[in-house]
Amino acid sequence: MKYLIFGAGGFLGSTMVQFLKESGEVVYEVARNADKGFIPVDITKPEQFDSIVVLPDIIINCASALPDVSKRFDDPNYLRTLFETNTIGGANIMNWAASKGIRRIINCSTLVVVNKPWPVPLTEVEKTYPKGSHVGYSASKLSQELIMSSIAEAHSLELLHMRISALYGPGMKEGGILQKLIQQARSHEALQLTNGNNVSFDFLHVYDAVKALYHVSKMEAWPDRILNLASGEEVSLLELAEKIYQFTGNSSDLITNIDNENVSSRAKVDTSLLEKYLEGSGISTKSFAEKVKSML
Repeated sequence: MKYLIFGAGGFLGSTMVQFLKESGEVVYEVARNADKGFIPVDITKPEQFDSIVVLPDIIINCASALPDVSKRFDDPNYLRTLFETNTIGGANIMNWAASKGIRRIINCSTLVVVNKPWPVPLTEVEKTYPKGSHVGYSASKLSQELIMSSIAEAHSLELLHMRISALYGPGMKEGGILQKLIQQARSHEALQLTNGNNVSFDFLHVYDAVKALYHVSKMEAWPDRILNLASGEEVSLLELAEKIYQFTGNSSDLITNIDNENVSSRAKVDTSLLEKYLEGSGISTKSFAEKVKSML
């Protein structure tokens, strides 16, 4: 089977490419630059798609402009980058696929298209308007889903949006709560948490993500158009900190926590649809504790 991967140079995209090649698949890699043999395409520029001369059986879009904590959510230039890459880039991919007769596309989206605090549990049918400090990113990905779906419908293309949880694993970029806690634990720092019992996460190992994506790509049909790609394991901030400190040989006595009963931000993701798709595959997205321990 021939795969075309957009965003092949990124964290998810590069892991996806490696896994596909190890599985014996033919892989065409597209990224913004020409390094490492990539097909160089800036997906915000439709004319650059002319450099793609291959015809894959399926497209997996891993390309994305990610949130930048150093940018203000109301910065016009930052918003332009987010929407040009995520929304316009997604539209360009779909238009190119339609013009080439490529019928099947998987788009890697995100759970944060749903406004936080998330409902418990978070299902695929929630419809809310995102807001907050990452509203630009969240809105650009929601817009991406809507525009790509409309193009797919107009051209009778098969499109599946995989709403991905918080990825972690080898090759992940610096930043984020998981790496911060690991660094503090390795430095044997005393840790003061706020709302450790009221804030939770769903961490998804990048290898589990690509295994699930690969399995789904092989299916003859996708009964649904949106699928939560998450571990289904809710891990509180306090539990996360305690496990990391335990795995690094620290005492949990170094951790103190103060909860505010009026604050709740839970990540309890409904993965029942995903489990139906993965039934019989032997793929499990769970066992977060053991997987994060292996990273240490």
